[in-house]
Amino acid sequence: MRILDSLFDRTVTGLTKAMDLSWRKNETIVSNIANAETPQYRAVKLDFGSELDRAFGGHGTEELVRTDTQHLDLTNKENSKLVSDFRGATKADGNNVDIDLQMSTLAQNGGDYANAAQLIRRQIGLVRSAIRDGR
Repeated sequence: MRILDSLFDRTVTGLTKAMDLSWRKNETIVSNIANAETPQYRAVKLDFGSELDRAFGGHGTEELVRTDTQHLDLTNKENSKLVSDFRGATKADGNNVDIDLQMSTLAQNGGDYANAAQLIRRQIGLVRSAIRDGR
């Protein structure tokens, strides 16, 4: 049973967290695409590295204490760290969303999500095989 716990604690749980972050990144990209024609809209992106570090227990919210009800709850995934995305050229209306760049980022992110899902399916297949062959 320890082998199964080890497999799921490290591999599948980690991949699940990476998939959650990819999903949140996808939401950010889609928001940028939806606002491609909105004057003064500035593209944003999820700070994936710091979010991944926080998801795996790095230097994250466990050090922060909410001392006032007005403070943001940084453990809530809705308050992910978004940073400005300066990759697109700013147009005359102040909008800097580059639709081609956003679409390519969306495609790459979708591939990352699909790869993580495939790895989880393989891990579950290995467990099924071990159970079936162990009888």
